[in-house]
Amino acid sequence: MTPQQYLEKRLSALREATPGDRSQTSGTAERIHARLLSKKFRKIKASADCEAAVARVIKHCMDANVPIVLSTLFGGNKLWRFDEAPEVVWAELFNLFYYSDWAKTVAAEHAPGVILDYISQDISVASLNNVPRSETDQYSITYRNLIAWLEPYLPTGVSVRYRRHFDAFENPDDYYAELEQGKQEILKENGGQLPKLNEAMKIATELNVRTKSGQDKDPLWREKVELEHQAIFRTKTLNTFFTAPDRISLSPTNYEDSNSIITGSTKRSYAKFWAGVGALERLGDSFGELVLTPSQLENTPMAWGPVAFEGLTGKNFSRVRLKL
Repeated sequence: MTPQQYLEKRLSALREATPGDRSQTSGTAERIHARLLSKKFRKIKASADCEAAVARVIKHCMDANVPIVLSTLFGGNKLWRFDEAPEVVWAELFNLFYYSDWAKTVAAEHAPGVILDYISQDISVASLNNVPRSETDQYSITYRNLIAWLEPYLPTGVSVRYRRHFDAFENPDDYYAELEQGKQEILKENGGQLPKLNEAMKIATELNVRTKSGQDKDPLWREKVELEHQAIFRTKTLNTFFTAPDRISLSPTNYEDSNSIITGSTKRSYAKFWAGVGALERLGDSFGELVLTPSQLENTPMAWGPVAFEGLTGKNFSRVRLKL
C-alpha cells in the first residue's frame, strides 16, 4: 500500500457506520458516557472532576436535545520553527481524522450528534510568542479551508467548528486591557513576584517564543512570558468559551486541567498538533499516523512520499513525511 492509497482508504473509512448505531432513538446516558471516555481514544485515566463534567454535559445535551460539543483550546498557529509554517500541515488533518473517528462513536448514541469545536488562541499567541498577525491569519485561513475540504468525508452526525479568540474583539486593545488586568491579579496573589519556572517550563518557553531583538538579554524574560501565559486564562472573553453547558474540554496533552479528557493528537501520538508535523509510519502493509514535535523530528529518520488530493490545496499537502 502506498501513502496515497492509505490516505484515500482513511478518508473513505471516516463515513463508515459505527456498529450498533442507536442514533435514531439515542442510547442511554451510560452508553454515551462510555463512548466519550473510551480507552481507545483517551490517553490517561479521567479524573473524578472530568467524569463529573462529562456527566453534566451529557444530561444537559440529552435534556435539551442538542449536540455534544467536544472542544479543543489550542495555540492558533503553526510553530514558527517549522519550514511549513504558517500554514496547517498533515498534523491538523490527522487530528481531525482521529477526533472524527471518536466523535462518530458518540454520535451513534446521541441523535443530535457531535460538534468538534476548535478554539484558536491566536490573539494570545501574537503577543505571547511574537507571532505576526499575518501568520495567525494565514493559519486560520488554511485551517478553515482544510475543514471545508474534509466536510464531505465527515461521519454522519459529526460537524467541525473553528473559532478565533481574535474575533471576540472589535478592538484588539480590549484584549490587552484584559490581559494586563490578569497580570496584575497574579502579581498581587504572588506578593509582587514573577512566576517560578521549572526546567520543563523554561524549555517550552524557549521553544515557543520567537524572541524580539534584545528580549533574551533580560534574565527574567522567561518568567515575564510565563506571567503573560498565566494571565491569558484570566481574560474575561476567553473564559466565556469555557462555560457553555454543552462543552466537554479536550486536550492532546496533560496540562493538569482535571476537567479535560486527555486525548493525544492521534492514536499513536501524545503531542500538540499545532506544535508538530504529521508523518506516516509503516505498519505492515498499512501505515500509522504520527504527530512529531521538533525534538522528535530532529531525532527520527524521514523520507518524503508524493500525494495528491483534488481540492486539498496549500503548500504542505503535495507530499507527506514517511518515518524510516
